[in-house]
Order: sequence, then structure tokens, then C-alpha cells
Amino acid sequence: MDQKKRTIAFGDSKLGVDVEFGQETVSVRLRDPASGRVIGESPLLTLEVCDSRMPRVESVERYRVLDRERTRDGAHLTIYDADRDLYVGVWLAVRDGELRVVIPPAEVREGRDELYRLFAADLLPGLMRCCARGSALLPLNTGCVFSPSGAPETAERFMIYGDQERWELLPLLPVCAVKDPAGGLMALAVQGAADMRCNVFTDGRGGGRVNFAIVLREAWPAPVDHGEREVVFAPLARKAPLVLTAAKRLRRHVMEDLGKLTLKQRAEASPQVAYLLKSYIMKLFFGHQEVGSMLNDRAEENGRLLFKRVMTFDQALAGLRRLKAAGVENVLTQSVGWNTRGHDGLWPTRFPIERRLGGEAGFRALVGGGRELGYHMTAHDSYAAAYASPDFNSEWAVHTLWREPRVTGYWGGGLQYLQWGLAMPEDRVGGEMRRVQALGVEGVYYLDTIGPPLMVNYHRTHGGSRGECARGYNRFVETAKAVFGGCGVEMGYLYCAIPADSIVSRGIPWHLTLFRPEWPISRLKLERVPLWQLALHGLVVTESHGEHWKGTMECILYGDTPRVEWSAEPGIMPVLDNKLVEEICAKNELCVKRFGHLVAEELVDWQRLGENAHRTTFADGTEVVADFAAQRLTVNGKAIERPQALK
Repeated sequence: MDQKKRTIAFGDSKLGVDVEFGQETVSVRLRDPASGRVIGESPLLTLEVCDSRMPRVESVERYRVLDRERTRDGAHLTIYDADRDLYVGVWLAVRDGELRVVIPPAEVREGRDELYRLFAADLLPGLMRCCARGSALLPLNTGCVFSPSGAPETAERFMIYGDQERWELLPLLPVCAVKDPAGGLMALAVQGAADMRCNVFTDGRGGGRVNFAIVLREAWPAPVDHGEREVVFAPLARKAPLVLTAAKRLRRHVMEDLGKLTLKQRAEASPQVAYLLKSYIMKLFFGHQEVGSMLNDRAEENGRLLFKRVMTFDQALAGLRRLKAAGVENVLTQSVGWNTRGHDGLWPTRFPIERRLGGEAGFRALVGGGRELGYHMTAHDSYAAAYASPDFNSEWAVHTLWREPRVTGYWGGGLQYLQWGLAMPEDRVGGEMRRVQALGVEGVYYLDTIGPPLMVNYHRTHGGSRGECARGYNRFVETAKAVFGGCGVEMGYLYCAIPADSIVSRGIPWHLTLFRPEWPISRLKLERVPLWQLALHGLVVTESHGEHWKGTMECILYGDTPRVEWSAEPGIMPVLDNKLVEEICAKNELCVKRFGHLVAEELVDWQRLGENAHRTTFADGTEVVADFAAQRLTVNGKAIERPQALK
């Protein structure tokens, strides 16, 4: 054997791993014992180290192995960069045909941290490659695939669970994969996903690769989350469908590792979730201040209105009675703008309830009247977002690198800040929720602005990492579940979809149109796929928007729950007139009464049948085909006639 190179081999009957050591290199390759296929080879790590003297981040690809030992199912290594006195411990193991790689931050030692700090470690950066006949799967939006064939030379990188600077990307899930005719490989971040970065490369010659980087910090003074980072590499068989296989492996992680219950299980434990599963979600929009982004360039003859009212509490109750009489049996309402100054208004100040809408007495009458109709009456609320108000405390806000509250929007309440959930006292979280509950509110509660892209908080006392940011938002969700019996959130980032019972959006095609041409990702021809739906359907409710035939077709295709927003007067949201009532009734008949059972069924298969035609299959055997070009929908081979009310 070459004295300069040594190899540790380990594995099981499904996967073999060879770790080869040179004087200043460590490389890894995977072996499939059944087929003889070799995957790789790749360097173990590429370190990104910041040199404070420049200052700049440099790539470190050569390092020594100080310690290596065999473990029961793999190997434990300690690599050492002598020039920077930097140590990194790495654990590798094969379990059930998958390679697991763990880097514990406790085994990262920066011996000269006044000069050098480890920012990130690119994990097996050359392992996940595909050729021109292959494709790569990215966790953007509901999921996107691209082929490196014809793609220009490109290098892109984005954080899992997003960055505020490029929120439009919506990297909702901690997974990426590659596949070509010989087979493929997927990577799944099972620990520390909030601090993972996805890297994407194309060489301009028909080759592409993706990988995860384990991120400790993105700036010199950033706090480091000391939880372990773990990535699982799972080989994909030659005939395995890329999207479906990756989705089902992710689903197994969500249920087995993260403990996510099915909607059927949640319904058994929560009457509120059980009601949600047979309901039409309705946002009753009352009003807002015409400030910031809520102005929408509207101008009044005598100047801008400070408060725009489009419905009173009495008008809302009249609308609900009208819907009940029309045959809409189950409704979960979310009152929007009931609070002081309307939508956004003065969060975190909720009381007194807006007098211009009817005040507390009017709101109690609305809630009580809706409950008499058999409806669940809840509120649109916000604990993540905050505005200048009597109860706003800047000490609870996310702070920038320059130690000042970070502005993240300009809405109906003015400048928006995000609150650090781990810093807020209990009386401002559970205490406030119980005050709202005392109004008679019942049902799966809705928390707006969860989840936003994750952020690092540089507050001197309450600062924390992206992972702690996620835990803070989830504190709000878990508290709402305990108080109200269930909780819905805005966006489908996995970190908040785990505790949530429903979400508003998992990303839509419109988000992809917002990508800026200067972003490297915009140079790739991305094809949107339902990775999110295949992984999470039947575990969390997703809302379907649009009282029209296309929206109804898509609602049934993916087993979603219909949602509508309405008011009594024009100016903001659709008015609940005869036309909208007819549309709601038609969509309710199909999506709730006839096919509403699909909401709680696992989505077991998806196929693209044409440019704008899709087929889905659910766990109960239901098969749905939606041809959007022809506006034709079939369920189990039977054509579904388009109602006259749905255009």
C-alpha cells in the first residue's frame, strides 16, 4: 500500500464508503455493492475561513488528519489546518444504505479566533454531480428541477429557509438531489437545517452539481448555534423517479425524526383541527390604514385617508348568515383588521378593538353570531411582526449587525420589525392569546408573518442564530396550538410547517417571475414540481386561492382547502355579492363536500402528462387528472363538469 495514502472502508449490504487519506487531503467515494456503481469521488470538506486582517473569506482545501478512528458503523476524523490553528471534527456512518455526516460545533476549535474564524464547511462538494442527460432538484418554491444541458456556467448559493435579501427564492425544504441515467444521490439536512446553505454549479459544458454547506456564521461577530449539523446522503436507484423518491424520503424524516403527526391523527386529538378538515377558510377583511405598502398608490380627492373601512362587524355577520342560508355549512373565519387601526395596525397592541368597526361589543356579537351558525370564529393575528405602538419593545426586536432594530417592511402599521420569540415574556405571548380567546374566539388560530426567512439576531443580550430564530417563531405556533387547539401560519418553510396545522402558501409560480435577472439562479431553466406536496400533503392543510375553475381544478388536483377573502364594500378585497356567493357555493360543493376527504390523504404519486396537464394519486386510490389547457378535470376516470358559476 502507498505509505502516503491510506483508506478506511466501511458500510453495509446496501452502501459502501471509502475514505482515502493523503498527506493534506481527504476524499470520499460511495459504492453500490449490488450494481458495482461508484458515486464520487469528492473531497470531504472545503472550509470557508475568514481572515480578519484582510478581511476576506478564503477557501481551505488542504489540511491534515490529526485523528482517525473506526466506529461501530463508520469513522470519526479530526482535521487540522495548521496555518490557522483550526480543528474540525467529522463523524461518518452508514445506516440502512445511507451515509450520515455529522459536524458537531463542539468539535470545532478556532485556536486563533482573533485572526481566523470558520464561517462554513462545504460538505462533499464534488459528490452530487449529473451530466447533460440528467437533472438536479432544488428546494425552491414547491420544488424546481433543471437540466445542466445547455445551461451557462453558473455558481449560485442560498440559505435553506431563506434570506430576507432574496425572499422570493423561497427555499422551503432542506433537500437537494441529482439524477442521471446511471442513478442519483440526494442530500437531506436532518439536523441544523436552518444553518445549511445549498450550492449550485453548472460548468457550461453540460455538467452540474449541487451540495450542502454547513454554516456556522455569515459574519465575524455572528452568534453560533451549538446544535449538531447532520446531512444524510441517500443513493437513488437508476429507475427511481427523482422528485417522488426525494419527497418520500423527506416525508419519512418529517414523521419519524421530527415527529409530525398526520392530519387524521391531529383531528383525533383536536376538535378544532377536525372542523378545519371539513371547512371553507374565509378571511373577513375589515380595514386598514392607508400607509406604506397598503396605500397601493391610491389617492383620495381631499388627500389620503388614514383609515380605510370596507366592512363593519355587523356587516360581516350579515354576510355569514347569507352564506349559511346559501348552503355553506362549515366555515373557519379569520377576522383581518379587527385590532386597533386595522390590518397590521399597532401590533403587538391588540386592544382596544377598533371602534370604527364596532368595537369590542360588535366583535363579540360577530363571534357569538357566527358560532350560532355553527362556524368557527377565529382572528388573524401577529406575534412575529411588530410596529411602533404602546406595547412595542425594541429590546424584543431582531437587531442588525450594527445593533439596531432591523426594519423588514413598510405596511399598514408603518415600519415593520420582527420580534425575537425567545426574548418575549410569557404574558406577551400566551397571556395575549388568552385575552383574545376570552372574546369567544374558537378554532384553528392564524398567525401572520410566520414564517419569514430566518435571520441572525445581533442584539447584545437576546442575540441568537437562525436556528434560534426558528425556535422563537415556533414558540408562537406551539403556544397558539395549546390555547386554541390548532394554529395556521403564512408560509410553508419546513421549520414552521412542522408545528403548524395549516399554511397559506407553499409558493406559487408568481414568485418565480420575481427572480431578478442578475441573480445566477435566473440563468437556469427551472421547472416547478410538487416536491412540497408529495412530501407534506396529509400532514398539514394548504389553502387554495381563487374562486374560479382553474383554482378549483388545482384545489382538487392537490387536495387543498379552499380559502377566500371578502368584505362588504369595494376598495380592498372582493365584495360578498351574489356572484361571489355563487362562486363560493360552487367551489364548496366540489372541494369541501365532494372531494374534501382528499385533504387528509397522502399524495402518493404525481406525473406530468403534458405541458399543462398533471395526474395525482392519493393514498385512498383516488386519481385526479387536470388538463389546464383544455380546462378539463377528471376524478377516477369520470369527467367533473365545470359549474356555471366558475369561469
